[in-house]
Amino acid sequence: MSPRGLAEPGQGQTAPVLPHQRKGNPLKRLLPVALIVPLALAGCSSSKSSTSSSTTSGSSGSSTISTGASTPRTGNPTSAVSLTEAGSSLLYPYLQLLVDPLHAAYSNVTFSPAAGGSGKGISDAIAGTTDMGGSDAYLSSGNLTAHPDLLNVPIAVSSQAVNYNLPGATNLKLTGDVIAKMYEGSITKWNDPAITALNPGVTLPPKTIVPVRRVDSSGDTFLFASFLSATNQTWSNGPSLGTTVTWPTVSSEETASGNPGMVQTCSATPGCIAYIGVSAESKAAAAGLGEAELQNKAGNFELPSTKTVTAAVTAGAGSVPANLAVSLIDEPGADSYPIVNFEYIVVKKDQSSSDKALAIRDFLAFAVSPSGGNAANYLDKEQFEPLPNNVIPAVQTAIASIQ
Repeated sequence: MSPRGLAEPGQGQTAPVLPHQRKGNPLKRLLPVALIVPLALAGCSSSKSSTSSSTTSGSSGSSTISTGASTPRTGNPTSAVSLTEAGSSLLYPYLQLLVDPLHAAYSNVTFSPAAGGSGKGISDAIAGTTDMGGSDAYLSSGNLTAHPDLLNVPIAVSSQAVNYNLPGATNLKLTGDVIAKMYEGSITKWNDPAITALNPGVTLPPKTIVPVRRVDSSGDTFLFASFLSATNQTWSNGPSLGTTVTWPTVSSEETASGNPGMVQTCSATPGCIAYIGVSAESKAAAAGLGEAELQNKAGNFELPSTKTVTAAVTAGAGSVPANLAVSLIDEPGADSYPIVNFEYIVVKKDQSSSDKALAIRDFLAFAVSPSGGNAANYLDKEQFEPLPNNVIPAVQTAIASIQ
């Protein structure tokens, strides 16, 4: 079993795992972040870490930040370093936002992210095809055992929405159990009694349900399948979860690649239901897709928002294992949104050179800094949330171990 009771993915699947602002209803950030990661350039490029304080310096001076955890040494590499990343299409738009400010902070570091799906991110990181892999899924215990040099490094909090294309229907409420039956093919019409019972007073058409699923190896698939497994026993015993799963055959189904593909396919297909990461929700809304209120473990129906995502993180991230693999799916709590996750960077601890290791520490320290990538001006653009206080020390220690 994986952390917090989730099953490991099946054979041939890359990894397991386990995301808000609504239009017209601006939300305030509720999740505090420890102010412990320096953004400024470090004057010393040593690969060693400090467990008490670190001094950072740049052209404008220096500052000392005290921490109780290992603080990664950062600084401008002595020569130009190009960092490559591929993976999660949910994480990709956020990583794009960090390219220019990272280079502004560390002039010898160039960062080039790419999409392709979480499965690709993990496999590329394992193979060394890229320096880092982006993933909505943490590494499985099997992968960590087979590749002990790999690290799970969470850099932000994200979530996933369930969208639909049903003209005239708004504010639909759905449960994981009902959604699983849609994807299993046992509920085939939008006016099925199981759906109408959840939405009293809403007139639903007898339109065929078109379940849309990812065809690529995807962390979003893992999150979605994890939610279905947590709420529907048949799904748990059948397709279960993974970055790829054996989907039940449904005659009306459609497939798509990446979150942009899910938005495009669903918007072109009346009757569709699709799972889409929140970094693509503005595109989903612009395409006219509805967003379902999902039933949580307490029986309440919620949309992803700062409040509901924070509630899930507070409930689920209280105890973090050393390998930083944490599931935040279907957490308890009256306000908890049920599909929430850490966004991970998968990276090797041992790098080919001290400059490469330094550049990777620069990027990761920048990404989790409340003055860098975990600042609201970056996170809010993709409807992400910052890492919680209690996770930061373990993340800092993981970053510091990259040599």
